[in-house]
Amino acid sequence: MNAIPANAPKALQPPSILLMGTSGSGKTYSLSTLLEAGLEVFVVSTEPHGLDTLLDVVAERKLDLAKLHYTYVSPTRPGFGKLVDMAKLVANMDQKSLSDMRPVPRGDAGFIQMLHAFMNFKDQRDGKEYGPVTSFGADRVLVIDSLSGLSSMAMDLTIGDKVTANPGEWGIAMKQLDKFLLSCTSDLSCFFVMTAHIEKEEDLITGAQQVMVSTLGRKLAPSIPKFFSEVVLAEARVEQGDRKRFTWSTNTANHVLKNRALPISANLEPSFKPIIEAHAKRLALVKQ
Repeated sequence: MNAIPANAPKALQPPSILLMGTSGSGKTYSLSTLLEAGLEVFVVSTEPHGLDTLLDVVAERKLDLAKLHYTYVSPTRPGFGKLVDMAKLVANMDQKSLSDMRPVPRGDAGFIQMLHAFMNFKDQRDGKEYGPVTSFGADRVLVIDSLSGLSSMAMDLTIGDKVTANPGEWGIAMKQLDKFLLSCTSDLSCFFVMTAHIEKEEDLITGAQQVMVSTLGRKLAPSIPKFFSEVVLAEARVEQGDRKRFTWSTNTANHVLKNRALPISANLEPSFKPIIEAHAKRLALVKQ
């Protein structure tokens, strides 16, 4: 399939996809289908070993490595010295005193590094710079793998080397993350994909227990799907002979899911191709 031209109308923005699931459910593995669909893939990884899986499947499927660009942004700062300092505080202070401490600003926070990567994407494989992600067209896709690391970065940005946050600081961290995701899903002209882990949360409106993305606080998790055109559940099923088969679902009970291009099904092939093809059809329609 040919890649979508970079001069696609800004009014018809490529889809943003939230791919969520447990560890080992094939989320990172599925990213290889973006390459198969002809897109140039830019991955910002926050998972220490997340790139291993992607590189393995690219080699296994003999995909074009030249179209895969990646950078790793650590959700933690290097060194154990600060952990020693924090451990001493925990040993000598109570919870209230710890939460009331004044945050110490850190210029090396992962969230700031993430923003710099967005302002000028530098591929750690070939060392090339590709400019701001806002200049990417619809022949490219930007991937954040995953929301868990991004959430840790937002909290670290807010409280620095504090051990715990007070309620106001939780709100600040959630707002930072909310604004960032809004920009990712509304200010880009390329496809956008974010992977996320899951956890069970109480729906604050209905009171029912539902499976949502794992992020900061119960109030933020239910609001995250509003940013995305597709919210998909990745699952791993063990078949005969202990063979693991990856699937996607847009229809699983008690899970917050959403679909526009994908069909309603609990047994979909784990591929971004239908979403990319649906966008191509929309472009063709508006050009008639």
